[in-house]
Amino acid sequence: MTSPKTTIKDIAKALGLSFATVSRSLNNSHEVSEETRMRVLSKARELSYKPNIHARNLLKRRNNMVGVVVPEFTTFFFPEIIIGIQEVLNAEGYQVLICQSNESATLERRNIEMLESSMVEGLIVSVTKDAQNTDLYNRIIGEGTPVVFVNRVLPELHATQVVIDDRKWAFKVVDHLVRCGYRNIAHLAGNEHLSITKERLQGYLDALAQHGIPIKEKYIMHVGVQQDRAKVGIDYLLSLKERPDAIFTVNDPIAVGCMLELRKWGLRVPQDIAVAGFSESPIGRIMELTSVSQPTFEMGRVAAHRLLRQMTDATTPIETIVLDGKLNVRGSTLPTKKG
Repeated sequence: MTSPKTTIKDIAKALGLSFATVSRSLNNSHEVSEETRMRVLSKARELSYKPNIHARNLLKRRNNMVGVVVPEFTTFFFPEIIIGIQEVLNAEGYQVLICQSNESATLERRNIEMLESSMVEGLIVSVTKDAQNTDLYNRIIGEGTPVVFVNRVLPELHATQVVIDDRKWAFKVVDHLVRCGYRNIAHLAGNEHLSITKERLQGYLDALAQHGIPIKEKYIMHVGVQQDRAKVGIDYLLSLKERPDAIFTVNDPIAVGCMLELRKWGLRVPQDIAVAGFSESPIGRIMELTSVSQPTFEMGRVAAHRLLRQMTDATTPIETIVLDGKLNVRGSTLPTKKG
């Protein structure tokens, strides 16, 4: 196995200097003292540092641009995060280049590579439903480009992440359903590779176990995260001999899709089947959907502040920042008579 290449970030951390100071020293800038330059060069030799051509170009062409890549613009969720990002970065003189990957790992990779060629100084990313580009992000981070992930993250990467506690809030949703009298609770989960899918599924399982309700595998189905996938889940659940009396979905688009499909079947929500979502959408509020709201603007602002710190100080620690959520109970999960 080959050892990972030494980066400017490694030298900066070893010397307790900023990324910018090390970069200027390696490029013989007059903005650093001769003493500092010699310290940096000595440490670079010690760590077998080899200059990265892309990094050199970035230094020569600094343009105060930051790239943002999100999975979609079809719901309110990611645009609100972007507004929070822009509020912070624009105030600091940065331009924000925004790309959407349309839930395609291939397009996500192209977006990232395009932003690299545009010499952005940092990236804020929420990954696609397939979460397939770990190798790409490993390379980018290894080359010293600051990257912050928001909402949809890659836990296996050593990178700063801004999230909420999906497991905790999924638990609260299912706990609420149980306390309302529902016992046969199904879960329509997201794409299996997504971290939010795994965390929200685990919260569902935790809540059932807490209340001593047996876990029935037939009530768990991975359908994805886009609204049109709700039909697959509803058709399956209603084909069961023992239909569920409540459905907890991975997000609001699936929950809204479920409510629309149940209406087509002539079923009432919640009298026949209760529905609860996750991620608090405007259409969900109109449809009286019980859901978990996430601080989208704050997610964007926090991610931007963390990226700014990384771009100005290479010694900034890698962190997972967990923001709070809120369970909003509405008419889609009214208590049953037996509750």
